[in-house]
Amino acid sequence: MISYPQVRRSALICAALFFLVLGSADAVAADSEWLPFRDQNPFVLGSGLPLLPQPIAAGRWAVDAGIVESNTQLISSENGRFPDDPGKHVVFGAETRETRFSVGYAFDENWSARASLGDEWIGVGFLDKPIQRFHELIGAPHGFRGGRLGENPPIVRVTHDGSVLYQLDRSGQALAPMLVDVTRVWNPTADAHYGISLGAKLATGDSDKLSDAGDTGISAAAFGDWVVHDLGPFERVDVGLRVGYLHSHGNDLLPALARSGVPFGDVYARAPLIGRWGVQLQYDAHGALYRNVPIFLGYAGNLTIGLTHPLGERAELLLGIAEDIPVGHTQDASFIVAVRLRPGG
Repeated sequence: MISYPQVRRSALICAALFFLVLGSADAVAADSEWLPFRDQNPFVLGSGLPLLPQPIAAGRWAVDAGIVESNTQLISSENGRFPDDPGKHVVFGAETRETRFSVGYAFDENWSARASLGDEWIGVGFLDKPIQRFHELIGAPHGFRGGRLGENPPIVRVTHDGSVLYQLDRSGQALAPMLVDVTRVWNPTADAHYGISLGAKLATGDSDKLSDAGDTGISAAAFGDWVVHDLGPFERVDVGLRVGYLHSHGNDLLPALARSGVPFGDVYARAPLIGRWGVQLQYDAHGALYRNVPIFLGYAGNLTIGLTHPLGERAELLLGIAEDIPVGHTQDASFIVAVRLRPGG
């Protein structure tokens, strides 16, 4: 079961930032931004898909911290080509938690750099029963919850023709990949601005504990943000789009099946809700990081519904819930809590 020390470690960064915000003085309003979510399938997280863009005012720092809690009970299979070929199978029953901290700095109004380091925990948590009850409430299939997985979580196993390619059967916690990027933005103060980002992934995690794929990677992405309706700070409607490509080398999780590159794309729309709250819809998708595999290891997409609220005038609270669409391609459900701080210059 989940333990107090695990929760304490995961929440420490966000709590510290929250108190920094409460004591802030020189203030800057938070800009519309992307929800800080990435596909929480550990086979994807460990491969280092880059963080989403973040606007930073010239000469200022940007500090972000967030926790994403996810749960899945799933069996995914790919039939073999012949009747006597058992094919490939994935058994995944676990709860995961990514805690990530990032620091960025804008050298001027066009150029910024960012570094991010995370912690990944995998084990048995508190989400399984609530998700099962929710599925019962809406009449959705229960999947492999309630003992129907066949094994007690945590269990992660990938087999091919009866041979085990990867297995994890105990709780663990380790560093996640380090992500760094450099971004160039054009028209940063206009209602429509564009940019490109170049990123790198460093294998700072542990492939045995499924917190890292053990590879290194580089990525390139282009993005745009547009204000489509603007009547004031809390009456704006924003949309954004990003497309990119990740190239990686040296996968230790499933080396015989790993692809060297994968495309990815993201889109969001953000609008005022009530008071100073905003609502945001975001869809993040990527191609298959592995070839000829069950859908859980193939292409995937996540639809996230988020709420945003300023903390003072120089920070923002973000809450969200993400579901896998198409169903069965990634985590069943993910819950996001994040704090963004933009210290004064």
